[in-house]
Amino acid sequence: MAEHVEPMPGVDITWEPNAPDATLISDDLGRGALALKAHPSDSDQRTVVLRFDLVIYSVMTPPNDEGLNHHPLYDRGLKGLLWLGVVRDSRLVARLRPSWSPVADRHLQPMHFIAALKECVVEVVVANVDVFRLDGNTREACLAAVNPDGPLQA
Repeated sequence: MAEHVEPMPGVDITWEPNAPDATLISDDLGRGALALKAHPSDSDQRTVVLRFDLVIYSVMTPPNDEGLNHHPLYDRGLKGLLWLGVVRDSRLVARLRPSWSPVADRHLQPMHFIAALKECVVEVVVANVDVFRLDGNTREACLAAVNPDGPLQA
């Protein structure tokens, strides 16, 4: 089957589509997170956090929502995506695979996730994603999500 985007199954949390105040981080230990403001109609207004394990690739880049039709995956499912998507048969994963160590290749089943936000598109290739909520603004929640010692102290 050709490369295409599907909504990520089981994700029922949504974020603010017009001003997500998105923060994306990743470190050299393979930890990463994307934090976004909750959707205005959501009864839980804590920050939405997507925490990534074994980050291989992460980018926050154009196009914004007005230029989204220029993204290579637009007509392959990105067009109708409202929240987080999974890129199936990802060309990006295929392109990155030769750079992994043979050990990693035997143990990793990386997934290509994509989210079209107001001002950018976020794409990550990771082993796993967890979706949850944290207190604080997007920057604070993002850092707390990847802190191995627990939530950061102000």
